[in-house]
Amino acid sequence: MFQVGEHIVYGINGICRVAEIGPSPYDKEDPRTFYLLIPINNPMSSTIYTPVDNERVPMRRLMTKEEIEALIVSIPDIQLLTVPVEKQRREIYRTVIGELRPEGYVQVIKTVRCRREQLTAARKHFPVTDLEYGRLAKHLLCSECAHVLGMSEDEVDRYISNRLGEAQ
Repeated sequence: MFQVGEHIVYGINGICRVAEIGPSPYDKEDPRTFYLLIPINNPMSSTIYTPVDNERVPMRRLMTKEEIEALIVSIPDIQLLTVPVEKQRREIYRTVIGELRPEGYVQVIKTVRCRREQLTAARKHFPVTDLEYGRLAKHLLCSECAHVLGMSEDEVDRYISNRLGEAQ
C-alpha cells in the first residue's frame, strides 16, 4: 500500500501524488479503501479516485536513482519488440506500455526508432501508431526519470544520450 504524499506511476496517467487514502467518495456503502491521486504532469487534469486493490489499472512505485542508472546501463542490451503481424503493432505497443515496466518503455522507443530509420531509408510513410506510442513511451520514461533525478524531460533525454555515449 502506498502512503499519503508518495509519488507513484498510475497507468498511462504517469506520475501521481497520493493525496488521500480513505473510503469511497461516491458510495458510502462501498467497503473498499481508495486512493485520491493527483496527476503531477498535468495540473489541469482531474483527480483520480481508485481502489487500493485496483487490478485493472497497474500502479507502481517510482524507480530509484540506482534503478534508473541500472536501466541506462542496460539500454543497449534491451531487445526490440517483435511484431509478427503488422495489424498487431498497436496492441503490442499498448500492452507493453500498459505493463508500466521501464524496460518496456525502452523497447517501444528503440523499436519505433529502428522502424523510423528503416522506413525513411525505404522512402516509406511513417505510421501514426508508431509516432504516438513512441512519444508516449518516451514521455512516461523521461518524466519519471526527470522527477526522480530533479531534471527536466529534455535534460533527462540528453543525460541518457550522454551516458550511452560514454559507455561506447
